[in-house]
Amino acid sequence: MKRFKSIDTFRGICMFLMVYGHLFDWWLTTEDYWFLNDFLRPFLGPIAVTGFVFISGISTGLSYRKNYLKAKNSNGNLMKNIRNIYFFRALLLLGIALIYNFTIAIRLNDLTFIWAWLVLQTLSISLIMAYPFLKTSRIIRICLSIILLVSNQFILWWLSPYQGQINFFGVLFHLLFNPVEHYIILPFFSIFLIGTVVGDIFFEYNLLNNQKERSTLFKNKFLIFVIPFGAVLILIGILYNFPNFFIFGTYSSLIYGFGVIIFLFSILITLEEYEVFKTKRSYRYLYYFSYYSFTIYLAHNLLYFLFIRQLNVLIIWLPVLLLVPLLGLLLRIMYKYLGVKASLKVGITVLSYLMAKKIETKRSSKN
Repeated sequence: MKRFKSIDTFRGICMFLMVYGHLFDWWLTTEDYWFLNDFLRPFLGPIAVTGFVFISGISTGLSYRKNYLKAKNSNGNLMKNIRNIYFFRALLLLGIALIYNFTIAIRLNDLTFIWAWLVLQTLSISLIMAYPFLKTSRIIRICLSIILLVSNQFILWWLSPYQGQINFFGVLFHLLFNPVEHYIILPFFSIFLIGTVVGDIFFEYNLLNNQKERSTLFKNKFLIFVIPFGAVLILIGILYNFPNFFIFGTYSSLIYGFGVIIFLFSILITLEEYEVFKTKRSYRYLYYFSYYSFTIYLAHNLLYFLFIRQLNVLIIWLPVLLLVPLLGLLLRIMYKYLGVKASLKVGITVLSYLMAKKIETKRSSKN
């Protein structure tokens, strides 16, 4: 089965933007923080995390369909084992997310931040919530995603008066919207779920060997569906509370950014499919960012301590641009000498497999 390099490339782009966006967030002086808020975040912020969640949904859809096909003609135990591995991966990621949030909470001196919608927690909860819907039709998933995208704002308006209160509605607000300007679960789960639909289409597309059939399916089930959907999202994002689409963290910017991501990804996958660029070329730099995505996300936090709020808008470019080739070289060395051993993503998968296998062994021994 062909591997779409565009998926790795786009994931690598998103991770690259997250890493270097954080450096500006951490290192800029308070006086020059306007540069991040007024220029970098409005243009690049929506692409980074939103794109990463979307690509994760695509990968999940592809992986599920591949495993489902493998288990279809086997006994029921294989599908149960696949399900167990899936949930163990999600729960292990959630555990890492909560530990990561705890370190941030200590730094901020705010223990309520232990439950905060940063990207790792958003991904892990999205994985858990998505599983029951992976067997459903694409129409159901798309409709559910649209309903959640729309209802999120009504729920936010309803619960906002209870923010900070110690009662049922106050706790519910905290669970759904803490902090409200980050990667809150309902809209990002919608993005993840739409990603699984795109993953389904790619899987179906990849089963075809006839180039004419592939081209027809690509046009009729991907381009015709995705491009108008992206255009509608961009239009809604611009018109809803105009001009909030240019303010990072607003609902308008999220919808607008998702539309832009769909367009950019559609262009990238089209260029690959019609071989406008040669897929046999090695796009290693971005591939490393994709391959070691979770490892990079956690490890790059050590850079926080280098220049905390010390660099102005001109000087900061020197260490940032210097780190671009150095980090690429480090990832290349890791890939050459450590390979999967340095991949947290692979490590989580292996550990999930071992845990699922242990449960299966216990079940078999009882039987």
